[in-house]
Formats: sequence, C-alpha cells, structure tokens
Amino acid sequence: MKLRSMIGATALIGLSMMAGGASAQGINVVRYLSQETDPAVVRIQREWVKGFLEENPGSDVILESAPAGVINQRIATYVQAGAPLDVVHSDPGTAARLAVEGLLAPLDDVVDALGGREAFLNNRLLIVNDHVYAINQAATSPQLFYRKDLFKAAGIAPPTTWAEVKAAAKALHSDDVIGIALAGGENRMTTIMAGTMLWQNCHDFFDGDLKVILDDPKAVEAAAHYADLLKYSAPDAAAWSFNEPPESFWSGRAAMVIHWHVLDLMMRQNPDMVKNVAVAPVTSNKMTATQTGGRYVALFANSPTLDTGKKWIEYVFTPENAAKLTGMGPLLYPPATGAAMDALRKSDAPTIAAFGDLLFDQVYPAAVHGYSEILHAGGLDTGTCALQATGVVNPFTSVVWNSNLYARAIQKIAYENADPAVAIAEAAKLLTERVDQARKEMAQK
Repeated sequence: MKLRSMIGATALIGLSMMAGGASAQGINVVRYLSQETDPAVVRIQREWVKGFLEENPGSDVILESAPAGVINQRIATYVQAGAPLDVVHSDPGTAARLAVEGLLAPLDDVVDALGGREAFLNNRLLIVNDHVYAINQAATSPQLFYRKDLFKAAGIAPPTTWAEVKAAAKALHSDDVIGIALAGGENRMTTIMAGTMLWQNCHDFFDGDLKVILDDPKAVEAAAHYADLLKYSAPDAAAWSFNEPPESFWSGRAAMVIHWHVLDLMMRQNPDMVKNVAVAPVTSNKMTATQTGGRYVALFANSPTLDTGKKWIEYVFTPENAAKLTGMGPLLYPPATGAAMDALRKSDAPTIAAFGDLLFDQVYPAAVHGYSEILHAGGLDTGTCALQATGVVNPFTSVVWNSNLYARAIQKIAYENADPAVAIAEAAKLLTERVDQARKEMAQK
C-alpha cells in the first residue's frame, strides 16, 4: 500500500487513470479530488492518507488537487465523460446541484458514526429529502479585520455599520495604505463579498421558491454601496479576486479587509503583525448578516469503492484528524462537530495560542449571523430582516457564482459610471435566463 499523489494532475490524466478501475490487484482505491493546492494543507492530507492506510489494510487513497477556480470544470469533465468519481471536495453550490441531480451517495451512516446530526455544528450538513449528501469542512464567515494601530492613531472606533465602515475607509485611505481591501474583478470573490452586503441590506438573490428576486431597490442600494467602497480600495482592484485583498492586508498595505481567514495567512507570512489585528463585529445596514462559507466533502454515487470512500470521509472528520487541519488554519477550517471544537480548545497549535480569545470569543461566535444561501433558500426574510432555517437546498447558487453577472454589474457601477438601477436590472434579467436554462437542464436528466 503506497502513498500516491497527483497534485496538479490534468483532467485527461485523471480520467484515464479513473477508467483503469478502482480495485487494482485487490486494493480498494479511493481518489480524493480536492480543491486544495496549498502545500500546508496537502501535507496534512498526506498525513491523513498514511494513517488511513495503516488502519485500513487493502486500501489506497490517491490525492488529486485542482485549484478552486478549476475544480468545478474538472468535476464536470468527469461527469460528462461518464467516468466514475469517488470523494470530492467542492464548493457548496456545486455540491447542492450534484445532490439534487442524484449524483451523490448519501452519507447518513458516516454522520451517525461521527455522533449523529446533532453532533454537528450549524450549517455543516447538506440535506436533501432527509438524507445527508455532503459535509461542510470550511464553514467560515467573512468578517471585518482591521489594523488596531491605524484606528487608534486616527481615533476611530471599530466600525459596525455601513456608514462607519465607509467613514473609516475614507479617513484612513492614503497613498501608502488603502482604506479597505476589496475585490472589484469580474469573479466569484466580488460576487460573494458584494452578496454579503446585499443580505445586510435585507435582500437576497432568490426567494424560497428559488425565483430570482435581484431586481429590487434594496439590491440597487447594496450594489451602489459596494461600488462606492471600491473608491477606497486599490487602484487596480478592478482586477482583484481572492488573493489580492488578504495579501494587501497581511503585508501592511491596507487598513481593513473583509475576508474569511486572513489571520491564517498572516500567521504564515507576517506573524509579527497578528497582535496588531482586531476583528470588528459583523457589519450591518438594515440587518446583521454574513456568509457561511464552505468546502463540501461528498462521495459520488457511481464510485466503485463506496464503502472505502465513506471510511475515508469518516476518518477525515474524526476530531483528532480534523484538529490537524484546524490547527493549521483555524479561521478557514473551523471545527465541524462539537467534539472537534472541544478538542481544539486543548490544542497546542501555535495558531491557537497566537489568536487567543479572539478565535473563540469573536470569530467563531459570528457564525450566528452566518447565512447559508445553499442550505436555506429563502432563509433571509426580506420582510422581517431576520435569518431563518428553511431546509430548502438551492442548486442554482452556483449559477450566480459562476456567471459573474452580479460582479459585472458592480464593475459597471464602480468603473463605468452606470446607473445602479439599470445595471442591477440587467444582471437580474440575465441571471433569470441562466437559472431557467439550468432548471431545464436538470429537468431533462
């Protein structure tokens, strides 16, 4: 039983190897297609594989990695070719659609082995027709991180509202330091970050019936606010995506950033600055809301080694193994179960010591304001401005993320002086067309 790795392998190679069979020479082979290319995460994955093989003789796990921007196409390539897939590590929108289309295997027995549904923390399980089809491994929430020294020198209190964020960004913006690091590119990062502000203005992309409701004055106001904040981001923010905002912050070139796990990155790249960073409460306008992020682990129904795949997922989520990943990136990979959370409090990982009370008293508790638009469509009540659990899985959120239509509307408003109402109306129309097309495609399967 040898440890094999295909980090960065091409889809063509992956498909050819997949077609070669999953039980070569009597060994049950599980391919783990992950969106992690970070060497630190891959190192932990290899440790998992080593331990898993020791506990499960006659098994093998092949690691295959694809960047976050590529993995959806990689999965689609497998599906379209009819090639079998095993365990995948996808974004929540893709997981939701795959589950609704019946392509994933239920993981109820895995969840039971880990203590049952009640053992999992909020927004961790993707449930369709009362079966669990995926487990969220990265339910982290974007929050506002800021430089304590700059705020103290300027006499600015931690911002809690849109108006306060804008005022702080404007006051601290200079030739040397940008006021707030925001992405303005035509990409998923801009869509997600601007989407959190859509929720904070008490509106949503969809209602509970999965109808696009973007064309609304509250959406126009939210998009205009995000576009206005881009004045205090970098001059080249129109090309920024996932990497540039956190990099500008941990390197000291930004006073604020809205991000999921910037402290994890700072701990590696500029650890001396960690003590100079604070987290503001989740900002709000008409309501307080942020995203519940996610990297979902799922198992394809056509996997030739279903039982071994389930064992692998269970192994990854046991508290002691999950703690290895969380210790490396506490903000990106918060514990998925109560038992894992308890174990983390006893961890001697350097990150846990460095982040201290900030982690357990501020970062993790913010999950109460987290909105999972994937698991609870219509869960943002636009009438009462409150979050609620609906249990309605939305398989069309990936259409919003992958189309970049909302991000393009933001760009038009911010950089082309477009009328916000016109830009949002156009985005809503095109998004409705894309969702209707996706609905037809799903109905034909």
